[in-house]
Amino acid sequence: MGKTIIIYSSKTGFSRRYAQWLAEDLGERAVSFQDRNTLRLQDFDTIILFGGLYAGQMSGLKWFKKQPLAGKRLAAVAVGCAPPETPSLPESMAQLFGSAPGIKGFYCQGGLAYEHMGAVDRAMMAALRGFLKHQPEKKEMLEGISHSFDAADRGSLAPVAAWAREG
Repeated sequence: MGKTIIIYSSKTGFSRRYAQWLAEDLGERAVSFQDRNTLRLQDFDTIILFGGLYAGQMSGLKWFKKQPLAGKRLAAVAVGCAPPETPSLPESMAQLFGSAPGIKGFYCQGGLAYEHMGAVDRAMMAALRGFLKHQPEKKEMLEGISHSFDAADRGSLAPVAAWAREG
């Protein structure tokens, strides 16, 4: 395995935790997205980005796609609150990563931490809950986002770690 760097963008802590777990597993370093400009990405063979999934968009992915990283092994791990068996998740991941064929995409379930969200994110979640209340077929989803929960599972990083070790 060549030189690897793990970058994470995390509002509520789930992406940071996954990035730190992977860094421990690989014996590498995890760096906050805020500190990305301190890195010379050209010095790394493998670059892995972790970011929260918000309204179908992954935090940091737009920046990642714009980097001149030809010849590098690139992966992005979207961390969201939906269970991995959610029927619409494969399609969502295809849309998210489909425009970035050079980036290997992964998904890990994190959770919801209302106590760590800013006012805007809490307001958006409240609006979503209000919308879902009027859709009986979305009752399970409404129940799932009505409170904070932590579903992060270190074991769900196994595919990411295996991919990273292939290099």
